[in-house]
Parts: sequence; structure tokens; C-alpha cells
Amino acid sequence: MDKVLVVLSGGLDSSVVTMMLCDQYGSENVHAVTFDYNQKQKLEIEKASSLCKELKVEHTVLDLSVLGEIARPMSANISDTDIEMPNIKEVLGDPQPVTYVPFRNMILLSLSLSHAEVQGCNKVYTGLQVHDEYGYWDTTQKFVDSMNVVAGQNRQHAVEILAPFSQMSKADEIDVAIKLGKFDLLKHTLTCYNPQGVVSCGKCPSCAERIMNFMKVGRKDPIPYDIDIDWRV
Repeated sequence: MDKVLVVLSGGLDSSVVTMMLCDQYGSENVHAVTFDYNQKQKLEIEKASSLCKELKVEHTVLDLSVLGEIARPMSANISDTDIEMPNIKEVLGDPQPVTYVPFRNMILLSLSLSHAEVQGCNKVYTGLQVHDEYGYWDTTQKFVDSMNVVAGQNRQHAVEILAPFSQMSKADEIDVAIKLGKFDLLKHTLTCYNPQGVVSCGKCPSCAERIMNFMKVGRKDPIPYDIDIDWRV
């Protein structure tokens, strides 16, 4: 059985990918890597660790604080930034909102390819998905394909990046978790850009999208929010 690596942020997308890989390959053949780039939602790193413990998946957290230092002057997604976190209305139609971290996915996937080669993995899975492409150029299938063109030039070790959710919505992903019988494990996820302690804010663009998609599938999100939500809607 092949050993695979998954880029696990602790968010909904990558967490469901990780659950799917455990079902497909067996948890003993899945290695998860998480990056600490001083993101404002650093709580997601703890969520990634707790999910890996539940799934019995090997987990590595890599320090990438230099990316946070670089991005702080222009990204609302970094701790100690002066950039104010927008709400969903403020980012609609914006091709590059202030939550963007410059070249983040290229950097994270490049490091993941390196880590995969060392670990003897020939596949790197990422949770990039279709709804993100409206605001982030580095979340598309086209972007993944371009990264694979570069990775394909490796002379000794072939490693391929796979984005199984690139054409799926978050509602589709929630359905995957339900079908796997792992819906309850979504309590170990964080999608919020601006968590209030250990609670999701419920107001940032990422929270708004997550709430909308749980409502689409008719399920109450198992994580707590800082605002009251009528899940019957």
C-alpha cells in the first residue's frame, strides 16, 4: 500500500480529505503535515492535532513563521497585523481580498513535496476547493496542474499533488464526511479567520461560507460560534 502525505490545515476541506484518505489507504499509511505561519487562526493547528489523534494519523507541524513576517503588512489573516478582518459582504466580488496570504499555497505545497520525497510518499493531497478560487488565484485546479508540471521534472522521485475537492463545494465535503460515518469528527475543525478564544467568530467570510453550507445539507455545525445561529433556517 502506498504511503501518502496530506496538507492538513485544520480546516473543513483538508480535514475531510484526511478522513477520506484514512478510509482509502488506512491511517497507518497517511502522514499529515501542518504549517504554523503565525496565522490569526492558530487554533486550527490544535484542531489538526486532535483530529490526527482521533484518526491515529502521523502528524508533523512545521514552523513557517517567516511567511507570517512577510505577509503581515498586507494580510488580515496574520497575527499582529494592522489590517482589519473583513466580513463576507466586503469581500464579495474581490478577486484578491485582504485575507490573501501572498503565494501561500505555492510555498506550502513546495515544502510538502519536499517532505513527501523524504518520507517516501508519491502523492501529496490538498483540500483546495472550488469556492476558494473566486478570491484566491492559488486554489484552482489550474494552479495544482501547474505545480505538478514543475514537480514532474524531479529525476529521481515522482510526487504528484492531488486536489480531490477542487470541483466540489463545502456542502459536498460535508456529505463525504457523513457517508464515511465521520461527521462527528468535524468538531475537530476550524474554518474561522478570526476566532474568539476557542470559539469561531461567525462573522468572517470563512465562517459565513461554512455556516451556509451546513445549512444546505440540513445539519447543525458541531463547532461553537460567538453568535447565535438558527440552524432551522
